[in-house]
Amino acid sequence: MEFPFTKEEVRILKRICENPIFKESQPLHIEKKTTLKKIRLDICNYYNIKEEEFLSQRRDATLIKARREFCHHASKIIRADTSIIAKAMNRECGMVYNHLKKPSPETDKLLQSINDSKDE
Repeated sequence: MEFPFTKEEVRILKRICENPIFKESQPLHIEKKTTLKKIRLDICNYYNIKEEEFLSQRRDATLIKARREFCHHASKIIRADTSIIAKAMNRECGMVYNHLKKPSPETDKLLQSINDSKDE
């Protein structure tokens, strides 16, 4: 069986992965086949917020960021309908549309890593 990398390249990649800066900058990983509840829990854990706060009417910056990530993950990864996403967030559909209009770099990194793993 042939390896796509030489031993030297593997050694360099391992050294890069062990770098603490690289470990901190890794995107949030969510399984491809999952439910909205699991995504919501993963997002809450990632942003260190409680699920009750996520579903509340508060509009703190971290909550808004978490809700935006949730909308992007739900629509791009599992292709959920906006009305279903809104119900899962305890919000209206218009809010989901607003979140989806704005870019989400974390979701884009995750989708890129999923696409890269498919190509291999």
